[in-house]
Amino acid sequence: MNIFVLSTNPVKAAQMQCDQHVVKMPLESAQMLCTAFPNGKAPYKWTHYKHPCNLWIRESKANYIWLIEHAFALCDEYTYRYDKKHKSLEVITWCEKNMKNISFPKKKRTPFAIAMDDVYKKKTAVQSYRNFYLQSKSKFATWNKNRPAPSWYFKA
Repeated sequence: MNIFVLSTNPVKAAQMQCDQHVVKMPLESAQMLCTAFPNGKAPYKWTHYKHPCNLWIRESKANYIWLIEHAFALCDEYTYRYDKKHKSLEVITWCEKNMKNISFPKKKRTPFAIAMDDVYKKKTAVQSYRNFYLQSKSKFATWNKNRPAPSWYFKA
């Protein structure tokens, strides 16, 4: 469970993800979004409720909206690369439509959660997640489906 903050722009962050994450991360995003609702009230039950990324999305309305935008962008990216709709799109749409029922402690966006071993962490979330990709994901990270690897990926 994670949010790969490869850019502070939620759409660009989705477009930069490797093929495997474009397949996997819409589901994880949908699962995280569902943790903001009382257990049993959302399409997915809670999972990893106290995970740093889940805590982050429940911390503020702006955080939740950022992940909604990112999740939709991941689904768009999935369609772009694989020419089909991701099954999690329905759940993400449900979360967006029902967001009005969530009471958030804060309104403004807070610093992104950085969920990784300290060895990968850098000064910012974006630098940390890019480093995490370079150091930890390079064994499987490929961009073969209509999208080139981001330019920073080659600057190791």
